[in-house]
Order: sequence, then structure tokens, then C-alpha cells
Amino acid sequence: MANAGVPKPYARYAWTLLFAFWALHLVLSLRDFFPSLQDFCLACLPRAQTAIQSSTGMTWIQLASTNPRFAGFLASILVDDGISGVGLAVFGMVVSLTSFRRGEKWAWYVSWSMPIGILAAQINVYLLTQSALVIVLGVAFVLVSPLALFLRYRQFFPGKMPPRQTSA
Repeated sequence: MANAGVPKPYARYAWTLLFAFWALHLVLSLRDFFPSLQDFCLACLPRAQTAIQSSTGMTWIQLASTNPRFAGFLASILVDDGISGVGLAVFGMVVSLTSFRRGEKWAWYVSWSMPIGILAAQINVYLLTQSALVIVLGVAFVLVSPLALFLRYRQFFPGKMPPRQTSA
């Protein structure tokens, strides 16, 4: 059930931050459907290795040409990851657009999957690529996501309500 409290003007559109991040997650997840795009590291400094390069010692194109069976197996894993990522992003977009926006308490808790998931993913990519830019971008996302959550905190968790007055 949605809470009756009306959010402050600055918090009224906090849901759009979450929606925008989920939309970005959707776009980045679509990349996994095209394994050849794994040679492009979107959050790496110039000349930094991608996750594929640091894991295999080769670019995707080199891996596909020298070991096509392993590349095919890895491509199927990437597509599975893309399917999961797209599903999660669509779910997050729907939750932020509907239940979070209406102030349903469960949506506030579910929306914590954004900063927690981004932090875990960015740490994993950093461990593979050693790119400091990955950490900088991860910190930016992890700071803005809780900001969107805490801007609406009072709508989800209002303080104690005064006792109802009953008429005699």
C-alpha cells in the first residue's frame, strides 16, 4: 500500500534517477548479445585491457579465430548474461516508474539492488582490468543511486503519526 505522504518538491522526481540508471543498465546489457563488442572497454582508460583480454590474454577477435569452440561457449555465457541484464533492467525500470514512484515500501528495498549490484560488478571489472576509471564510475553510480533512495526516504518511512482524534 502506498504511503499518503506527498514528497517534497526536490524529491518528487528522484525516481527518474533510478529509472535513468536502469535504462543505462539496459543499454550496457544489450552489448552482451554481440560478443565482438567485448573488445571495447567502455569504462577503461586508453590502452587498458578489457575483461576478455585480461582473462584470456587475447582480444575477442583473436580468441574467436584461435579457439572458436571456447569462443562459442563464452559467447553463449555472454548472451545469457545479456538476457539476465536486460530482464533485470526492465524490472528495475518498471519498479522505479510505478511502485517506487508511488511510495510502496517494498520498492524502496528492492531498489537497493542498483547500488549494491553496481558496486559488486565494478569491483569485479576492476579486478579484471585494473582500470581506475572503472572505480571512479562505480563510485559515481553508487553515490547517486542512494541519493535517489534517500531523497524519498520520508515518503517510504514517515515519522510517528500523531494519535487520531475521535469525535464524541
